[in-house]
Amino acid sequence: MRMSIRGLLMKIFMSNTENKIDSKGRVSIPSQFRSVLEFQGFAGVYLFPSFTSQCIDGGGQILINQISESVEKMQLFAEETDALTTALFSETYQLNYDQDGRVSLPGELITHANLNDRVTFAGLGQKFQMWEPSAFEEFKNKARIKALENRDLIGPSLNFSSSKKENE
Repeated sequence: MRMSIRGLLMKIFMSNTENKIDSKGRVSIPSQFRSVLEFQGFAGVYLFPSFTSQCIDGGGQILINQISESVEKMQLFAEETDALTTALFSETYQLNYDQDGRVSLPGELITHANLNDRVTFAGLGQKFQMWEPSAFEEFKNKARIKALENRDLIGPSLNFSSSKKENE
């Protein structure tokens, strides 16, 4: 059975939006992101400090399951496994949002991402990131250049002749 485009779009985090952080450290998760999270069966979000940037990584049940399954494939008693699982799971916050879609950001995450009164949510497919807005603009500009340089890594091109045959 083929999934509709709408069904596919509800399963991934897309777009970016900027939201206000209130004086209590609460921020509203964008409604389109909440739709993805709820589609995955959890009316909340998992947040942790990014390994690669000064931002917060976030996602739903699918992301946490993927991380858990990846870790399970590692050597159980290896020092590297302990380091990775400690960094991942001990710094991950499972947060439920309130009726307005808000979560209270832990101070450790606010500090890691250098957040003040605004945050940019950026969809990355299976996860999203939360950035200080000017840092995100700088990152996005560099990412666009890198993406252009590496566009051949995307994979095979679309084959319009075969999709034309399917429609006949």
